[in-house]
Order: sequence, then C-alpha cells, then structure tokens
Amino acid sequence: MIKKGLLFVAVFFVINASFAQQYVTTGDFDRTSKASFGVNFNVYNGELREVADPEIQGSLGFTLGYEHFLRSSKNISLRGNLSVYSIKGSDALSPLPEQVNRNLSFKATNIEFTLQVLYYLRPLPSSGYKDRAFLNPYVMLGAGVTSNNPKAELNGVDYKLRPMKLEGEEYGSLAFVIPVGFGLNFFINRTMDFQIEAQYNMTLTGYLDDVSSVYRDPVSFADPIAAQLSDRRPEIGLPPAAAGDARGSGKNDAYFRLGFRLNYYLPKSLYGKSALRCIINKKTR
Repeated sequence: MIKKGLLFVAVFFVINASFAQQYVTTGDFDRTSKASFGVNFNVYNGELREVADPEIQGSLGFTLGYEHFLRSSKNISLRGNLSVYSIKGSDALSPLPEQVNRNLSFKATNIEFTLQVLYYLRPLPSSGYKDRAFLNPYVMLGAGVTSNNPKAELNGVDYKLRPMKLEGEEYGSLAFVIPVGFGLNFFINRTMDFQIEAQYNMTLTGYLDDVSSVYRDPVSFADPIAAQLSDRRPEIGLPPAAAGDARGSGKNDAYFRLGFRLNYYLPKSLYGKSALRCIINKKTR
C-alpha cells in the first residue's frame, strides 16, 4: 500500500512538471560571430583610368573577414577584413587623346586591412541566428590602410616606381582608405550565409598609380630607367614633356570593389565556453 502511494506521488509530480514547463534543446548556443572568405573584382579610378572610360581594366582580389554582432543591437555588427587585391590602369586604353599621348601605365598588388561598421535592415531575431531572414540588405562604412607599391613594365621588366620618385615627391608605402558600400545577405543554411556587396574605397593619396603632380626635370635623374619611366611620350614618337608640365591632376585615387562572400557562423565553444547543449525553460500559460 505504501509503495502504491509513493508511486502515485511520483507520477503526480512528473505530470505536473511536464505541464508547468517545457524543455527545448537548442543544440548549441546562439551564434553572433561569423568568419568569411570572399572573392572580389577591383576597378581602379584615378589619373590613368577615369570613371567614364569604357575599358574597365579590372583585377581580382581575395578577402578574409571576421564579423561580430553587438550585444546592444542585433542590427549592427563590426567586421575586420584582410584583403589582397590587384589594380591597374593604362593611358593607352583611354578615349581621351591627351591621355593616350601621355602614355603612362601602372599595376599593383596590395594588401589592405579595414575595420567596418555594418547596419542590417533586419535585426537578428530574438529566437536566435538560425531564424534569421532569408534576404537581409545592409550598408557599411569603415576605415583602414592599404599598402601602396605601384609598378610599371619596361621592356618586359617590372620596376617599382615609389623608390624612383618620378615626380620628385616621396610618399609612403601605406595609405589610408575609407570603404563605403552596401550589400545583400542571403541565408544558405543554419550556419552559412552568402553575401554580394559593392564597395567604393576612397584613399587619402594620389599616388596609388604613381601619378599626381608635374613632370620632374629629366636632367635631375641619375638613373636612365627612372627618367624613361617618368616620361614615356618619346616611346610613341612624341617630344618629351617640359619640367613642370602637368603629369597628373593632384586628386586622390580610389578603387571600386564588387565582392562575393561565404560566411560561417562560429560556435561559442571557440571562445572557451562550453559546447554542451543549453536548456531553455518556457513557462506554460
């Protein structure tokens, strides 16, 4: 009789507990950080290629990124990017005769690091990252640095232009860059997103292409290679430019980037927290 009574009490408490609360196993903690790998297409804009030029002269690049959503706002995230990208430009492809006659060209492979703030139109839902929107537009603004080491080809050999001081100006191997743009974030599965983004990178230098101010006096060059790379008009049968003639416009250079990213939401166990499943208690009505 006592055993039957105890069994009845036990069953009563089990049934009561099942109605009082529900246990939902999420499988992991909510994920608020993601790593990304991207491939991008870069188009330079400066003295050796204007925006209106029909020849795009684009080059490829690659990006690694880390993004983290702020606790205080599920719309805003911070993202760090490390990129390797190439840019190039050539007067020979310009529709303007005066630029074709200048006959300058450059190419560069640079390393860039930027920090960006991203604002998503749709916030991460309170139910967790796995219930995020299929399509989520976003805008971005940031700051960073890029390496700056333009080269030019002469007789099949690439020469570094910065050490030659072709305009008599000394500029650094790093330049500040301000990226601004927008993108579309697409849901792929529980832990992965795909992003398409367009970004305009304004720099605080006019020497991404090594062209910015005026021609240097040719007699001031000790190196005949530097003198030839400074003024390449004679290569197409034109007279050399006079010292002090305009070689560039003096405006800062920029580059446009169209990028594609694959994102993976990182588990919190990577930060030293337990990977055990968490239990959420939900009170019934």
